[in-house]
Amino acid sequence: MINTQKIEIQKLENSQIQMASQVLGRAFNQDPIFAYIAPKNLLAKAKLIESSCQMLLRYSQCHNQIYTTKNEIKGIAAWIPPGYATDNILRLFQAGIITVLLNIDIKQILISLSMLFTAEKYHKQMMKQPHWYLMMLGVSPDFQGQGIGGMLLEPVLQQADIEGLPCYLETSTQAAVRFYQRHGFEIVWNGELSPGSPQLWIMIREPKAKK
Repeated sequence: MINTQKIEIQKLENSQIQMASQVLGRAFNQDPIFAYIAPKNLLAKAKLIESSCQMLLRYSQCHNQIYTTKNEIKGIAAWIPPGYATDNILRLFQAGIITVLLNIDIKQILISLSMLFTAEKYHKQMMKQPHWYLMMLGVSPDFQGQGIGGMLLEPVLQQADIEGLPCYLETSTQAAVRFYQRHGFEIVWNGELSPGSPQLWIMIREPKAKK
């Protein structure tokens, strides 16, 4: 196990987006949601996941709230800060959503868009107040189970506590649910975004009371 005391967390630079996308692609290779919408061909699936991660990184990069590990990218946490939309259509196009959609067939496109719109509907229903949104957290399989995910979350969790603001996320595995629960998140919804789709958990972390 690596010594997490020697790991430094820093903001992701624009020049690191491609490498970060590759790390996230490996981190989400077994993700149930990606498996549900991705092509069955393994190379095509990997390409879809990596291009999706790159699109989400480019979408959130303008807020300068993407965190990674110094020297070597072992993991990434990408946040959208309070007051900013998570479904800005123009920015989705600018970030490359067309490239992502071209990697799947029309049926998968319709399913993906339906699930995306449903997730956003729940997001808006549950979070009327300003909040931090965890768009994506992933750690390379080579470094999972070593505390890096928690370290990547910490800068924004601390900021949210200072501001007195909640944090919101969606996740699709029970292992991730348990991880987020250890960091103060609670389940507020669980179910399918479309009939037959994998389970999704929506979780919220309320700010810690100031001492």
